[in-house]
Amino acid sequence: MQQPLAGSTFTDVMGAPAWKTLPSWYLVAQQDQAIPPDAERLFAKRMGATTIEVAAGHLAMVSHPDETARLIEAAVAAV
Repeated sequence: MQQPLAGSTFTDVMGAPAWKTLPSWYLVAQQDQAIPPDAERLFAKRMGATTIEVAAGHLAMVSHPDETARLIEAAVAAV
């Protein structure tokens, strides 16, 4: 059963996001209808991510497991 959000959710302060200091990788789903692909590209660019694009919807990691695995392997090899 889902629980309501804690009241602190609206007042807690987050620290600096990790992508500002750590290398990042991003899989853009070109046919995503949940998150616009142009927004995904913007997010990836803002974080300086190594990016690949696949012709897929929102669950690109499920429909394109090989490309996803290669991206993860590239990230592991780089760090």
